[in-house]
Amino acid sequence: MDTYWHLEKEDFFKGIAEVKSLFLKNAQCLELPKNEMVFLEGDAGDSCFYIESGLIRIFCMDRTGKEMTFSLRMKGEIFGISEVLNNSPRKACAQTASASVLYAINRQDFEAMLQEHYPLARSVITLLGRRLRQMGDLVRRQNSDVANRLASLLISLAYETLRTTEAWNQPCEIPLNIPQEQLASMVGSTQPTVSATLQQFRNAGLIVASGRRIVLLNPIEMIYRLDHNLL
Repeated sequence: MDTYWHLEKEDFFKGIAEVKSLFLKNAQCLELPKNEMVFLEGDAGDSCFYIESGLIRIFCMDRTGKEMTFSLRMKGEIFGISEVLNNSPRKACAQTASASVLYAINRQDFEAMLQEHYPLARSVITLLGRRLRQMGDLVRRQNSDVANRLASLLISLAYETLRTTEAWNQPCEIPLNIPQEQLASMVGSTQPTVSATLQQFRNAGLIVASGRRIVLLNPIEMIYRLDHNLL
């Protein structure tokens, strides 16, 4: 599924183990409980974070206090990097969605590593390219209906388990137990609408859902309907 190459979430340091060791050596280890704020919108962007374990939610709040979740960052990913590179304030909030272990490195040390280690700089360029594409997808989804936005989200959340051609034709469980309120925040909708849309997917034979557990029964069929606007 080359169309979805940008959804892959390999470890940021894959293939550059020596650089990872240096990063961890220079970074501060943070053990955070669930729902702990990592940073707030407007905070100084003076460090970036590597996720050793756990799950991080990236979101913004509008003037009414309503939250809009842009992404979930998982084990092996790095976040907070664009503000470090641009020396700018945080453009969003980051919060742990589960107990997490993070490694935080300050701007000066990270910039020094970029100058000394070209493979690290190349990984950053690749990462920013993927996330630019992801943001483009997010913008396009906001102009579609809830069914299309939710299907796109489910595919993106399941993508890491869809590594082979055979996997796209077999049932696939979403590897994260996300409450419907969180799904609604991520697609810019409401919990009742998301619940009704999931029921629509059930009736169409696309998913099985029980509580927070969601299984895509035939991912390739969902992709086909999504790409052909048949949801």
